[in-house]
Amino acid sequence: MTPMVLALGILAITIICFIWEPFPIAVTAALASISYGLLGIVKMNTVFAAYDNNTNILLAGMMIVGASLFHTGITDAIGKKMVAITGKSERNILLATLIVSCVLSSVCSNIGVMVAMAPLVTAMCVSAGIGPSKALLGLLFGAQFGGFVTLVGVGSNAAAAAAMGELGLTPFGFFSITPFGIGVCIVGTLYFTFIGSKMIPDTGYIPEFAKIEKKELNKSKAAIASITMLVVLAIIASGSKLIPMHVAAVLGACVIVATRCMTMKEALAAIDWNCLILVGALSVISSGVQASGAGQAVADLIIHILGDNPSPFMISTVIFWAAAGLTQIMSNIPTILVFMPIGVSIAQEIGVSPYPVAMIITLAGAASYATPVCSSPKYDDRRLDPV
Repeated sequence: MTPMVLALGILAITIICFIWEPFPIAVTAALASISYGLLGIVKMNTVFAAYDNNTNILLAGMMIVGASLFHTGITDAIGKKMVAITGKSERNILLATLIVSCVLSSVCSNIGVMVAMAPLVTAMCVSAGIGPSKALLGLLFGAQFGGFVTLVGVGSNAAAAAAMGELGLTPFGFFSITPFGIGVCIVGTLYFTFIGSKMIPDTGYIPEFAKIEKKELNKSKAAIASITMLVVLAIIASGSKLIPMHVAAVLGACVIVATRCMTMKEALAAIDWNCLILVGALSVISSGVQASGAGQAVADLIIHILGDNPSPFMISTVIFWAAAGLTQIMSNIPTILVFMPIGVSIAQEIGVSPYPVAMIITLAGAASYATPVCSSPKYDDRRLDPV
């Protein structure tokens, strides 16, 4: 069998195991990534390389900073005040979570928004007496929706603009994507709140950082934890190159432990190691699918389907669904980089403006909602080397 068939076969088995859970999800993901190495889809010495990346460092650091809010008692107080506004209705909590995450992720990194809001969303759910799993998933989707509002919402938007420049087109401006992004936010928020959430079971999942006994509010330590969180978020939002977001998260975690807001043992216990294993393994799987040639195969199929004289509507429809489908099993940026030159060249050949096609590819390439592979958070620009 070809590497592409092997890669997609392992991916299909992995997704089935994610759904039925015959083994813990982290074990399934780790075994899948090792299989990619054993079969030569990626180099064996890179199978665990993705565990040592900036995303996992960021997540670990923010888990500790987020946990400090629980340990100092501030989240319990905030959660009660937020519930006083939303009530104990799960629907209201979902709606509030989606709206806030959409707004924040339009100007901040979506992964920064997710890791920052997770403690507050969890606290709000705990105070309302409901499981936080749906609200946390709503947080993930809200951060994705909001990423479409501006060019900096998600890294794939900027990658699409850069690809356009390399193809001789004027790249999208900061707010060029905004009209489309607002529509995505409105439709996505309403769908998830009133329809999508009903299809999702409450898994009973509670983040590790929230699995502690309720602590009495310690005002001095709560102030330190809150200020530390705000400073870390400000650095993440600024996109500082001097202090990258993963470094800011680790510095924040060091402050938390150094000021005795948490002990070292409590800090280590707050890290969700299953999550870190999953992120590392999914990065390998995504890179393996890319390296196997699956992306180029889809692109070739599109050209074959479109034929010699495709209409603009046909181009738009086929490219959208193909890119949206491929990004469910491959990272957003590689998907966009595969489709952008193909879409632009087809548009130019039949004499239509390439800009609507470029916008469709940008939106479809980042429409990653259907599988755990596509939504695994990552911002590290390193890639695994294929064989």
